[in-house]
Amino acid sequence: MSADIRNVAIIGHKGSGKTSLAEAMLYVAKATPKLGRVDDRSSFLDDTNEEKEHAATLEASVASLSWGGKKITIVDTPGEGSFLAETRLALAAVDAALLVVSGRDGVQPVTERVFGWCREAKLPVLVVVTKVDAENARPDEVVAEVRARLKAPIAVVEHPIGEGSSFRGVVAIRTKKAWLDKPEAPSAIAPVAIPGDVAGEVERARGKLVDDVAGTTDELTEKYLTEGDLTQSELDQGLREAMRAGSITPLYYASGTRPAGIAALLDAIVELGPAPEMHPAWRGELPSARAGGASGGRDPLERAPKDDAPAAAFVFKTSIDQHAGRTSWVRVLSGVLRPETSMLNASTGISERVGKISHALGKEHKQLEEGRAGDIVAIGKLKTTLSGQTLSDEKHPFLFIAPALPPALFSRGVKFEAKSGEDKVAAALHRLAEEDPGLAVHQEEATRELVVSGLGALHLEITVERIRRRIGIDCHLGPPHIAYKETLSAKATGIEGKHKKQTGGHGQFGVCIIDMEPLPRGGGFVFEDAVVGGAIPRQFIPSVEKGIVKSMARGFLAGFPMVDVKVRLHDGKYHDVDSSDAAFQMAGSKAFKAAAAKCRPVLLEPVVKLRVQVPSLHMGDIIGDIISRRGRVTGTDNVDDQAIINAFAPLSELLEYESKLKSMTQGKGTFTMSVDHMDVCPPVIQEKVVRESGFKVAEDED
Repeated sequence: MSADIRNVAIIGHKGSGKTSLAEAMLYVAKATPKLGRVDDRSSFLDDTNEEKEHAATLEASVASLSWGGKKITIVDTPGEGSFLAETRLALAAVDAALLVVSGRDGVQPVTERVFGWCREAKLPVLVVVTKVDAENARPDEVVAEVRARLKAPIAVVEHPIGEGSSFRGVVAIRTKKAWLDKPEAPSAIAPVAIPGDVAGEVERARGKLVDDVAGTTDELTEKYLTEGDLTQSELDQGLREAMRAGSITPLYYASGTRPAGIAALLDAIVELGPAPEMHPAWRGELPSARAGGASGGRDPLERAPKDDAPAAAFVFKTSIDQHAGRTSWVRVLSGVLRPETSMLNASTGISERVGKISHALGKEHKQLEEGRAGDIVAIGKLKTTLSGQTLSDEKHPFLFIAPALPPALFSRGVKFEAKSGEDKVAAALHRLAEEDPGLAVHQEEATRELVVSGLGALHLEITVERIRRRIGIDCHLGPPHIAYKETLSAKATGIEGKHKKQTGGHGQFGVCIIDMEPLPRGGGFVFEDAVVGGAIPRQFIPSVEKGIVKSMARGFLAGFPMVDVKVRLHDGKYHDVDSSDAAFQMAGSKAFKAAAAKCRPVLLEPVVKLRVQVPSLHMGDIIGDIISRRGRVTGTDNVDDQAIINAFAPLSELLEYESKLKSMTQGKGTFTMSVDHMDVCPPVIQEKVVRESGFKVAEDED
């Protein structure tokens, strides 16, 4: 039943203790036979070779446990900025989040970012301060940081006994239960009496909690003012509703490695966390509303999270194993999902056959007969469905509106030791992109270079590691070739292109005379036929245009396509026997090259629209750095202690911007960028690009 399910994502900055907390939850709840640890590579959740090698969560992991008669499904998510696309999708598939904050390191950049996503989605959040038993732990300071930096209505619902090496355990203020002096384990999780030396402090803290909860509704306020207290049931119900409304964010303490504070946290998930049936109706639209990539202006749809509604499921994670094949993790939004049935991929319009349905812990899967509204399950061997897409009942199509993913802005060209491996590497990269929603792969049309794009340098480094391990072909990454273009800056008139060649049989003869001039940026290519009097037969005029277009694609300065050009063909000559399509193509090509030499060709470079967010104290340094990169700042804004800088800058100057921004802001700066327009390169940059290209205009045969 939906009422017996709790779905939570574990989120936070890398190294905050997310996976250790998840492993402790599984162990204490008897879902795993031992306590998995990240440091000795025994983690059940971080089970890929790359995760074990880097001792970090690089992709979302799903596991289930049973506690208090409820099924809790946890989704452990990456906290490294390069892998947050999976975190973003996971948050769309759960009903609450555990925001993990290190009791030693405090609030960090990703902490703020993922909490912002929760606020945006109106997702209930429990904050968990971890590593309270670590050396240099400072839990009180961290709680103050959480309040100040996240601007969250924090209610401390636990009292830690000691900190650092003197940490003994926790007292749950809400329930007045204590777990002290020994690690929690499946056979040792019974609460103990509250120590007398902290009993008064706990009672005062509980009074503060009751006061906070009572202030969230008029009904509770009246009850509190009348009777001076709330019953346990009223306190729990009030806190549950305040969490859902975002008016209170409970804060807990825990150690994942000891473990401690785990039982109280599991109690809170069961007793305070929302069941799937409490989720607001899912927002979506008709699949046809996105035909052609546009919304179509259709009214939005809603789908109730109930078993008796038509079936719909959101795919939030995809994994592809060379032996097991493709596995898709889905949140059943509504209805009942059954194996061996046909579903519509509402994102693509393609019908999919649903294979086996299961839930899993690590690589162990348990087959299910069905998945009901609220379940998070794995589906085997979907053929085309990717992360971020929706499966729905074919007769009642529904496309869930998924959250926008962080853009893949960090790009690198893929370099090969041997050309023979290029096709295999390209295929493997495209396969990885099907698994990883933050990865994009394409071949640059202008340079014929295979380019892979991701959310950061580490993201692409891990991608290359996966390629090497999966197919055994060595490749590495280098700066991508910038997709420059060429254009004209002057007009030339009366330029002749003549092709004359005599052979043993028929010769080749064609002459065309053209005018050529630049068009406004974005004008493309315009070919004007102004030939009169039959100077060139009608059947050969398209041949002239074809020859010019081919030469434009090869460029004139550095081998990049030429754009924004107008050609006017107004005269020429032909021969009754020797003129042909090929002859006039050659004539058009020669005319173009001769005209280009007189039209002062220039190089165009892509310019991006840049938006940088940094702590206000770094704003001056960041603006100076942008200007040094030939950037132009168009505006700034301040939101609390954050500065937002909008600018335009050449893409070639931003290839290493991510690492530079991190070093300048101690990892606290973020940015987004998108190619906005093309602009003329400064002469010194043009000269450098032309020189490095080694391009020479090919001589046409006479």
